[in-house]
Order: sequence, then C-alpha cells, then structure tokens
Amino acid sequence: MRRLWRLLKTLPFLGTDGAPLPLNSKRVIIILNSLALLTSFLCFLISTVLWNTAHEIRISGVGYAMAIIYLGVPLFNKAGKTNSALLTIFILQSFSAMYYGALLGPAINIEALAVFLCGAALLIIKSSRYKWAAITFVLTVTVILKVIWYGNLIDPLPLSISNNRLVYFFAAGAVLLMNALLLYFYERAVNKSNRELEQLVEERTLALDQANRYKTTYLNSLSHDYRTQLNPIYGLAHELVLQAEDEGMPDHIQVSTDVIRALYASSRNMLDMTNVVLDTARIEAGIYNVPQPAPFSVRQWLYQQLDSYQYVSPVPLQVKIAGIPGRIVSDAALLTRILSNLLTNAIKFSCPGGAITITARATDRYFILEVSDEGKGIPAEELDKIFDLYITGSKPGEGTGLGLPISRKIAETLGGTLTATSETGKGSTFRLSIPMVADNSRKSQPQQPNEFEKFYGAKVLCVDDDHSNRLLAELQLKRLGCTTAFAASSAEALEKAHEIMPDVILLDYYLPEISGMALLGKIRKDNLLRHVPVIFISGNADTTEIAAARTHGEGFLSKPIMLEQLYYALLPFLSSRLVTEAGH
Repeated sequence: MRRLWRLLKTLPFLGTDGAPLPLNSKRVIIILNSLALLTSFLCFLISTVLWNTAHEIRISGVGYAMAIIYLGVPLFNKAGKTNSALLTIFILQSFSAMYYGALLGPAINIEALAVFLCGAALLIIKSSRYKWAAITFVLTVTVILKVIWYGNLIDPLPLSISNNRLVYFFAAGAVLLMNALLLYFYERAVNKSNRELEQLVEERTLALDQANRYKTTYLNSLSHDYRTQLNPIYGLAHELVLQAEDEGMPDHIQVSTDVIRALYASSRNMLDMTNVVLDTARIEAGIYNVPQPAPFSVRQWLYQQLDSYQYVSPVPLQVKIAGIPGRIVSDAALLTRILSNLLTNAIKFSCPGGAITITARATDRYFILEVSDEGKGIPAEELDKIFDLYITGSKPGEGTGLGLPISRKIAETLGGTLTATSETGKGSTFRLSIPMVADNSRKSQPQQPNEFEKFYGAKVLCVDDDHSNRLLAELQLKRLGCTTAFAASSAEALEKAHEIMPDVILLDYYLPEISGMALLGKIRKDNLLRHVPVIFISGNADTTEIAAARTHGEGFLSKPIMLEQLYYALLPFLSSRLVTEAGH
C-alpha cells in the first residue's frame, strides 16, 4: 500500500526529473499531470456509477476511453512532449464539453466547465496568441451548446429523473473539484510570483543602494582629484601673475622648470579626468566610439605618449618593444585613451622606488600592450570588480572608478580584450589584446611635430572668442611655423579672411553672436573664401556635434588641443609647405 501511495505521489512530477528546466516549465508540467490524473479518476468514477445505474454505453464507454487517454498526458511529459500533453488536455476537455453537453443537456453544468477551461488556458498556455484563441474556442463551444439546448436541435438521452439528478450531481462535483484544483495552482502561482517580485525588488533595491554608494564615492573622489589638480594650476598661475606685477609686467618672465612641469602635470591629469567623465557619459547614453583604423608606427606612437607622462610619473617608465612591425593598422586615438587610463592608474598606485613597465609585442594574430606597476596590488576578491563602473579605491585620490570600465569598452570596440592580473604586495599587470593588422605599404610615415618639420609660409586664421584659447593657438601655430591671424567674432573673421586669404581656418563651433556652423555657411557662399578648408574646434566632445562638424567642415579638434593633434589636423591641407628646419 505504501509503494502504491509513493507511486501516486510521484505521478504529478513525471517529466520534471530529466534535464534542467526553467521553473515555469516545471510548474506547467505539474499542473498538466495533476489535472490529467484527477480528470482520469473522475471519468472512471462517474462512468462506473452511471453504468451501474443507467446502463448507457454512450455515456460510460466514452468516459472509460477518456480516462485511459488522460493517463497518457504524464507519459507525454515524461517523454519531454509538453505541448502534446497540453494539446491532449485541451482537446479532451473541449470534446467532453461538446459530446456530453449535446448528449445530456444542461445536466452537465457547461458554465462551470467553461470557467474551468478558460482558467486552465490562462494558467497553462504561455503564448498570448494561443491563450486567447483557446478561450475564444471554449466560449464558442458554450454558445453552440446553449443554442442546441434552447433550440431543441438535438434530443438529449431519455434518462430517469433520478439518473438525471445523479448525472448533474457528479458533473457538478467533478467540475467544482477541477476548479478547486485550478484555484489551488493559481494561489501557488500568485504566491510564487509575489515571492519572486519581493526578491527582485529587494535585489534591485540593494543594487541601487550599492550603485548610489559607488557614485557617492566616485563624486567624492572626483571632487578631491579635481581640486587637487586645480590647486597647483591656479596657485602657480597666480604666482606668475604676481611676479609679473612685481617686475613691472615685462615681456618675458623667467619661470623655473619645476613650475612648468608642475603646471603641465596637473593640467594633463585634469585632461585625463575630463576625458574619462565624457567617455562615461557616452557609454551610459548608449553612444560608442566607432573605430577609424589607419596606419601608424607603434614605436613612434608609444614614445610620443610616454613623453608627456614622464613629467607626471613619480617613478621611472620603462619600455619594452619586441616583434612589432614598422606600422600597424588600428585607431591610434582610441588606443591612446586606453593607454592613458592604464598609465594614470599605474602612476596612481605605484610605490616609491618601484617602476612602471610598458611592453608592446605582437604575435601572428594579435597586438599586445601591457602596463605593469610595482604597487600594492589588487586583492583576489576585488579583481573581478575593477572593470565595473564606479568601483574605486577606499579613499579619495585612489581613482574615479571609470577609467578601467571605459578602457575595456573601447578595447571591445576594437575587437579585442582588456584583462588584469595582480598579486597583493607585488603589483598589477593590465593586458590589452587586439587583432594584429600589419601595414605593408611603403608610404613614408609623417614626422612628429617636434622633429623640426614646419609649415613655413602657411597662413592660418583662428576664430575664437576666448582670449586664452587664442593665446595658446598663437604659441602652437608659431611652433609649427605658421603665420597667424586671429578673430573674436564672425564679422572680424570675414574681414581678416579677406585681408590675409588664409590657407586654413580654425573655427570655434560656438561663437557669441552666431554659431560656427552659421559662419561656415557665410564662408561657403563667399566666392573668395569658399575653397578655404575649415577645421572646427570646440570644448564640447559630443558625438553628434563631432559628426555634424565633420560633415560640414574638413575636421574637428576637441579642446584642449594637443600640439600633435593640431599638427595632424593641418597636415592634409599644408603638407606641400612642409620644410625641415635644417632645409629652411
């Protein structure tokens, strides 16, 4: 007896003990099995009782047949054919409604059976399309039976009053029992959904709280870092102004190398932080950088980048290059942003007496760049989290928590990966790996701007309403050998342009009275100036703005403008004027 009871207890779970299934699929299988077993038992019971009382084979015979077919539903589920089991249940229930409804008339209580079938469709069928199709079918069957009954289209079986009452009693009891089972499963489903919803709300609340804590830590760190970098820039610049006033504002002020390097290091750090914040805003807005691959010399690029960081790093920078072709094809600007973030991190966490090693090497398929420091390292339990947004050090000044996730995202846009290894107390290594594409062309590589190439005789008009930006542009253009003219407004720009007939115009995207784009329209309508290349400059690095500027102009430079960026922006239009300083 116990074995039989254990067997009966396992029957509703047939089909759930195989391959791993989603919880919803298991729930559907259990409901189908339970409904099939209960309905099979009721069919057998009612058919037996009615055979003993009415001896009507059209009732009992069909009932026994349906009882046997219902037992096949768990077997379908056991074989993994849940859809077949569902279809069997629905067809049998609908057939019994039509058959017994026409045979026995109102005694079968079709309304209660319709409620059961509609509820079962809502509970079991996942697809909204099939769910409402099933409900429509059930309601149609109900209406047809009503028409048959009240229109006397089919004569019901002539049962005695006692047998008719018996049919009604068993039919009503069977339908009520099936509805009760359906309500039981509905209650379980609702309770389960409530528990899942409560758990989800709790998890989301914890995630939001954690994100807010990360952002608070990030903002505190960012505020600290910005103030730290602003302090020497502001303080040293103010000191230079005071010295100039003390000395009667001479044309040239003697400034120590330490002051210059401190100003440069702080401004470079602020530029890196600004780029990180802008990159984060793009990523959170779903805007990603589109790589623009071009040939470049890895050795030249690497030394150029490290040249600026030697003034920032308190520890030596060591370079190892092995197996790199003369030039590779990739997006040097995106690689620069990755390297900048990795170097900034390495410098921030390096310990006195250590060193930072930058290794560039190549395999047959990949270009690999590694940045290693000898700092305190990253604990193993935190290593997986360092590429998450806003995950930073435990105190202000230990990073914004943005550089690494941004670098990984850029690496992915280049088709590569960015990974990290670390050992506590010994340091960390970050490895960038991107597909290797060698440039086998024999075109000569343009020289860097500090290698004595000048655009001698080139005339450049810079249109910018900010005096400091015009002063910086003047110094940079003079270093590149250009003759310069400046304008602070659109009217002055057009006047100066006609006066000097520039080879290139540097145009601020935002001007006080009209936009740079509107001024470009005036230049393009001017017969004397329409051929002059226009390069937009702006402090806003918004992707849509850059795209618009490049569409209408010949280039775009984002402030602050590095000397090498200005050089390469001018190079396509002034290459014919390149003269080495030795040959000038």
